[in-house]
Amino acid sequence: MRRSRRELAQGIAVTNRSTWPLNWGKLELRVGAQVQSRFWICCAALMIFVSAQSQSAAQTAQTRQPLSAAPHKFKAAVENPAFEWFFLLVDTGKEQGIWAKHGLDPEFVPAAGSAAQLKERVDAGIEIGFVNTAEVPLARSNRIPVKIVAGYFGETTARIFAAADGPIKTAKELDGKKIGIVATTHTSYRTVLFMNERLAIKAEPVPLGSLQNNVTSLKAGQIDAFYSAEGAALTLVDTGDVRLLLPLADIYPKPYTAVVVWTTDDLIKNNPDLVTRFVRATLETVEYLKTHPSYAAGLYVRRTSASQAVAEKAVASLNHILAPGGRGSGQDLVAAVKGNWQFIIESGAVARDIAVKIEDVVDSTFLPTK
Repeated sequence: MRRSRRELAQGIAVTNRSTWPLNWGKLELRVGAQVQSRFWICCAALMIFVSAQSQSAAQTAQTRQPLSAAPHKFKAAVENPAFEWFFLLVDTGKEQGIWAKHGLDPEFVPAAGSAAQLKERVDAGIEIGFVNTAEVPLARSNRIPVKIVAGYFGETTARIFAAADGPIKTAKELDGKKIGIVATTHTSYRTVLFMNERLAIKAEPVPLGSLQNNVTSLKAGQIDAFYSAEGAALTLVDTGDVRLLLPLADIYPKPYTAVVVWTTDDLIKNNPDLVTRFVRATLETVEYLKTHPSYAAGLYVRRTSASQAVAEKAVASLNHILAPGGRGSGQDLVAAVKGNWQFIIESGAVARDIAVKIEDVVDSTFLPTK
C-alpha cells in the first residue's frame, strides 16, 4: 500500500524524533573529547613556546654578556713618535674609538726597536705590540717566547736618497761610499749590509738618527746618501734637495712584511680572546687610514707640526703599503715573514745556519678569513 506524502513526512518525523536524543548525545561526547584533546595540545604547544623563548633569551644574554663586560686593560708596546706607521695607528684607534669598540683599554708604551728591547718588554710583563718583523725571529732564536700574529705593513717604504746635485746617479755608485742610517740596531743598518750583498758593493753605514740629521749630514758632505722609510723624505725630492736613488722594495725579497703585531706564547695560550681583539682592532684601524687619507694627513700634521704637503706625501706613501688583511704584501703571512727573514740572512745579520723555523714563529689563526 502506497503512503501519501503527508504520511511519509510524518513517519520520517516520528523516526527522527525517536533517534534524535541518542544521536545528539553521542555527538556531544565526540565533540567534547575532541575539544578537550585540542585544549591539551594547545597547552603543550604553549609550554614548549614559552620554554623556547626563555632559552633564547638566556642564550642572547650570554651572547651579549662580553659586550657589557669591562674592557681589557693591558699594556701594549706600540708607541713610537718618530714613525707614522706606529703613531698614526695608535692615535687613529683612540680618536675613532676602534680600540674601545673591540673591548680594549690599552696603555700604550714605547715599541721595541730591536730584539734586545723586545726581550726587555717581555721581561717587564708586556705581552703584545708592534715591532719591525725581523726582531721577532731574532728574539725567538734567543729563546724569547714571542710570535707574529699579523703583518699590517707590506713592502718596505724605505728608500736610499742622494744629493740632487751630487755626482751619484745609481745605487752601484755607492761602492766605497757612506750611507746615513738610523742606528746600528735598526733595520737601516741591515739594509746597507743587504745592499752590499745584493749589489756587490761595499758601502759603509753611518748611524745618525733622525731624518733631519741625515739631511744635514748629506748637505755638509759627511755622507754620500742616506736611508729613510719616512714619507716626509719624498717632499725633499719635490723641492729638489735630494734625489731618489733606490726604492728598496725593488731589491727586497717578495712577498714581504716590514712591521708586524707580536705577542707572547703565554698570551696566545691563556688569553686568545685578547689577541684576537687586538689584531682585529689593528687591522680595522689600518683599513680606516687607507680609506680616510684626509683624516690621516690632518692627524699627521697635528702630531708632527709638518706642513700639509709633507703630511699628504707621508700618508700616500704609507697607505700604498698598509695591509688590512694582515698578511703583508702577499696572501700568506708565513711567506711574507720568510721574505723578511731572507733579507736578514742575506744582510749577514745572522748566520745562514741559524735554527729558526718561520712556521714556528708565525700564528696566522687570529687573522680574518680571506
